Amino acid sequence: MLFKSPSTKPNGASTSPSPPSGKPAAPSILSLDLQVTGDIVTTGELHIAGSVKGDITAKKVTIGEGGSVTGAIEAESAFVAGALSGRLTATTVVLAGGARVDAEITHVALTIDSGAVFQGHSRRVDSIDKAKATPLLAAPVSRLAASTPLYGHKNGSSADDMGQSAAAAS
Repeated sequence: MLFKSPSTKPNGASTSPSPPSGKPAAPSILSLDLQVTGDIVTTGELHIAGSVKGDITAKKVTIGEGGSVTGAIEAESAFVAGALSGRLTATTVVLAGGARVDAEITHVALTIDSGAVFQGHSRRVDSIDKAKATPLLAAPVSRLAASTPLYGHKNGSSADDMGQSAAAAS
């Protein structure tokens, strides 16, 4: 049978197939013509060539050149060559040359290749576990930037005006 439902033992436990101990499962691949709406959870690797609208939790996520994700991704490592809109939390993040990313990225290590487009915020942390425990509530604002007007002069005059005023005063 092509699609066989998992059988159950007399005690109600499922006997669904699981990967043999010590061997990682084969990567799950969402092909170019596949569109998924909903959350995806796997303990293994996920390759996306199609479209996902929902949150993803996986050990490793790869968004291929034709792939797109709208939602949140949590993974140990993420490789993005396609489009991502939302949030990405991973220990290692690589944005490849063709990536188009509009997201908040929380990472330990981030690589942005030439040609990648990244719009959003990047937050480096020492550990992803610590980052989950202390979420960033708002983007910090520098006291200098908040209190110093354009050109760095509180009275609104430009540097040229300041020089002329100083020359006139002497």
